[in-house]
Amino acid sequence: MIGTETRSAAGILTLTALRGIGPATAERLAERFSILDAIVEAEPAKLRSVVSAAIAQSLHEPTAIFHAGEKAQRVLDEADRRGVRVLSIFDTDYPDALRSLSDRPPILFVKGKLPPRRSVACIGTREPSEFGEIVSDKIVEALVGSKWAIVSGLAIGVDTLSHQAALRHDGQTIAVMAGGLDGIYPKQNAKLANEILEKGGALVSEQPFGVPPSPRNLVQRDRLQSGLSIATFVMQTDIKGGSMHTVRFTLQQNRLLFAPVPQGRHAAEPKSQGILAMTQLPAMQFADAARAEGEYRRILIERYRNRPVAVPLASREDYASMLDLLETRISSVGEDTPLARPSAPSQMSML
Repeated sequence: MIGTETRSAAGILTLTALRGIGPATAERLAERFSILDAIVEAEPAKLRSVVSAAIAQSLHEPTAIFHAGEKAQRVLDEADRRGVRVLSIFDTDYPDALRSLSDRPPILFVKGKLPPRRSVACIGTREPSEFGEIVSDKIVEALVGSKWAIVSGLAIGVDTLSHQAALRHDGQTIAVMAGGLDGIYPKQNAKLANEILEKGGALVSEQPFGVPPSPRNLVQRDRLQSGLSIATFVMQTDIKGGSMHTVRFTLQQNRLLFAPVPQGRHAAEPKSQGILAMTQLPAMQFADAARAEGEYRRILIERYRNRPVAVPLASREDYASMLDLLETRISSVGEDTPLARPSAPSQMSML
């Protein structure tokens, strides 16, 4: 393994298996040194420009690199047995949408067909009401009808509904997992995961085999859902729901944010309060309601000022402008300037 290219999946896996080296450090080392033995042989001063003195010293231990390489090879062997591809950030088929993120994972595990650039995230509460169930199906139907792939997290609730709707309407869907691809969570969605693969979709994770979907990993997964997507659709959530993590990542990554507006009795449901906040409150008030702090709060206030952070979808009549805005955004991928929002939607009931 010493002669392994650092930018390969084997090289990145070896580096991240070393004590004290995280994803960002591994990527920096791979950019600086072409093969692993160049790291072992590098002068201390050159290494210390990339890592700390303690890590630089440990990198000069050939046995450490050797054992890390053995661990990396075991991961690659298991991936081969399971039909999983292991992609390095330096591979040409690593998703460009993720490559642009500052906190991108240097290694990605993929089973099935990689998500296309025409992807949108569809997420929401694990306990949707009738409103959440209906809008999940209608919005996904409109999206896949315009050739957008659906990204979600395979969780129960809106995630499951979104995956199922995509498959039912002959669309492609991608499940971003919070744990390793050797285990489906939740277990009751194992059949759904297989159907996603059978119909040309994919299972994606940044976590190695054997890693469980811990609370921290679930939040980390959320940034990949929005990161893979042009836009995020939040079907239903309360103001403190887990979906608000994906909302935060969506806005920090300068992705579009859409939400269907509940009307009548549906507006009074607890699971609708997050939707009402992001579609009706000015950004300053939304920041307070969402308890946004630091950089996130700054982005909300500076980018959105006195307007809501989400594009509201009040009825199916708004789908045309929704699809137009998606097409405009994908045609300008790479630009940092937020795009103009559509004209104010009608107030017709979504249901």
